[in-house]
Amino acid sequence: MQVVKQLRTDVESKRFETSRSILKAPLTYESSNVDRKIALPTMEGIHFERIQNIISLEAKGNYTMLYFAGKRKLLVCKTLRDMEDQIRTGSQFVRIHRSYTINLNHLQKYVKGKGGYVVMENGAMINVSAGKKQDFMDALKVYFG
Repeated sequence: MQVVKQLRTDVESKRFETSRSILKAPLTYESSNVDRKIALPTMEGIHFERIQNIISLEAKGNYTMLYFAGKRKLLVCKTLRDMEDQIRTGSQFVRIHRSYTINLNHLQKYVKGKGGYVVMENGAMINVSAGKKQDFMDALKVYFG
């Protein structure tokens, strides 16, 4: 009987340790999980949008303008850096200018030049700064192979 009690105690202890380690683990999203939604604080309240629907982000001082398909846009009460940290999903988003980050899933064309510019699926033409060009080219190689 003592052996059974000891075995039960050991099993319960292991379950507790496993449960505790699961609870302590940070919540992370798979980089392929682009279908998840994020909370976007605005002046009216909080909007919830799918990351995959974001075409580009533009810095507007301490705010960020998010551009979506269908010419829809949303001004968010966060800096561009804060938004990048929130939406980071592998190599899907890349900063191409001090004020712009784009979603490579919505990239339509890159036009060469000193820095060049990109054309997005919504028709937006965004300059690639000369200082960010190499990072952009590296991101293209990683993302598109």
